[in-house]
Amino acid sequence: MKKFIILGSGTTGLIAAGMIKRYWGDKVQISLYYDAKKKNIAVGESTTPIVHLFLNAMGLTTADLIRDLNVTVKLGINFKDWIPNTEYFHGFQEVDFWGECDNSSAIYSLPNDCYDGGFLYNEATTTLPKEQFEYTHALHIDTQDFSNYMFEKLSNEIDFIDDVAEKVYIKDNKIESIDFKNSGNVTADFYIDCSGFNSLLIKNLETIWTDISDYLPIDRAIPQQIPYDFEEVPSYTLAEATDNGWIWQIPIGNRYGTGYLYSSRFTSDEEAREKYNAWLLERFGVELKTDRIIHYKPGYYDQAWIGNCLSLGLSSGFIEPLESTGIHIIVKQLYDFISLNSNLTFLEHNRKRFNEMNLKTYEAIVDFICLHYNTNRTDSDFWKYMTDNKKEWVKDLDEKCRNEFLDVISLGDNSVKFFWPLDSFIQVANGLQMFNKKLIIQYLDSKYNKDNILEMAKENHSYIELKKSENQRVSHKKIIDSIHK
Repeated sequence: MKKFIILGSGTTGLIAAGMIKRYWGDKVQISLYYDAKKKNIAVGESTTPIVHLFLNAMGLTTADLIRDLNVTVKLGINFKDWIPNTEYFHGFQEVDFWGECDNSSAIYSLPNDCYDGGFLYNEATTTLPKEQFEYTHALHIDTQDFSNYMFEKLSNEIDFIDDVAEKVYIKDNKIESIDFKNSGNVTADFYIDCSGFNSLLIKNLETIWTDISDYLPIDRAIPQQIPYDFEEVPSYTLAEATDNGWIWQIPIGNRYGTGYLYSSRFTSDEEAREKYNAWLLERFGVELKTDRIIHYKPGYYDQAWIGNCLSLGLSSGFIEPLESTGIHIIVKQLYDFISLNSNLTFLEHNRKRFNEMNLKTYEAIVDFICLHYNTNRTDSDFWKYMTDNKKEWVKDLDEKCRNEFLDVISLGDNSVKFFWPLDSFIQVANGLQMFNKKLIIQYLDSKYNKDNILEMAKENHSYIELKKSENQRVSHKKIIDSIHK
C-alpha cells in the first residue's frame, strides 16, 4: 500500500483524492490535510467537457449534479465587446466532425457567408439539445457546494484531517516529512500539493517559475455573487470585455457568479471597484458589496512533479480563467499522472514524461488565451499594451489568418493534441475578424487538391446543416426543473 498525503481540500484536493482513490482503490491510503477555517475561493466555476473524466471516475452523471448541487449546463462561451459592439460564440463541438484533417467546413462556409460556428452550438441561448446530455457539454459549478458534496462522498474512503502544515523537510530535492501543528511530524510515500496559490510544498523544491505577465498581465479579480431568479437559464458562460480587462458571468442555481478581472499595472484597486460597481448597477441593479480582491501571479512552474511531490491546479500555476481551464488542467494533470504510473512505480521516466506533457499544456493554453486579445484595440492603456505586446506566435497566426487560412498543420503543438480542435481556433479568429474572404478563396485555389478539399468542406457543411435542422432544442430551465422534480 502506498501512502499519499494531499495538502489542501479545495476543488483541486478533492478531485485529486477522488480520482486517485477510485483508480487505485485499496492499493493507496490517502490522508487529506486541510485548514477548516479557510473557505474555498468559491466564485463560481465554469468547466470544460473534460470534467466528465472526473465524474465518470466518481460514478456521477450530469443529472446527479443538477439534482444535488444545482449546477447548470454549459455549451460554450459568449465573448462580448472584445471588439467593441460585437459578439461571438466559442462552442465545444467542432465543425470538422471527422477529426484531425485540414478540410474544415469553414473553408467553404466562410467565403460563402454561411459559417455559423460549432456543430451543435453556434450562439448564446437558453436552450439545450433535446437528447438529454448525450452530447458534448460542460458544467457551471458552485465550488463551495461541490467541496461539501465531495467531502460527504469520500468520507468513508479518505482520512480528512483538520490541521495546518508548519514546516516541510527536504532532502535530495524530495520531501522527507511535514510538521503539522496538531499531528506532529508526518511522512508519506508521495505528496500532492493542492494548497492553491501558496504552493506550500512545491515551492520548497528546485523548480523554476515561468512568468507570463508580459503577455497576460491581468493579475487581480473582484468576485461577487448575484442572487437571481431565472426565468430562463443561459447555456453558456459570458466573458465581457471592459476597457481594462474583462468580466465573467456564470449562471448557477439561483444566482450568477460574476467577477471583474484587471491588471494592477494599468488599473488601481479603487478604480476597478468603481467600474465594477457601475457594471453591477447597470446590469443587475445591485452595488458591489465585497471588499475582497483575489491577487495572483500569472505563470506556472516548469516542473509540476519533482521527486515525490506533485503540484496540481493553482499550486502548479495559474493562467487567467478566460477559457475555463482551471478544472480542465487539474483533471488532465491527474489523468496523465495516473496513466503514466498505473502500477504505482513513480519511475523517473514517468516523471520526465509527465513534466513534458504538463509544460506543453501550459504553453498551449497561454498561446490560445493570448489569441483572444488579438483585437488591435488601442482605446485604453490596457488595450494599447495588449496590442503593442503580442506574443510572437499570435503575430504569426494573425498573418496566416489574414493572408491564407488555418489547418491543423498550421497549429502544430497548439492543436487538438493538447486542448482545442481546429475549429476552436477558427471560431475565435473569425470572431476577432481575422479572416479575409477573398484571400481564403485564393488560398483554396492554390491547393493542388482544391476540388477534393472543397467537396469535403461542402459535404461537412451540408451534414452540419442537416443535423442542426434535425436537432430539437428545449428550455435549459425546464430540463433542470424536471430533474429536480
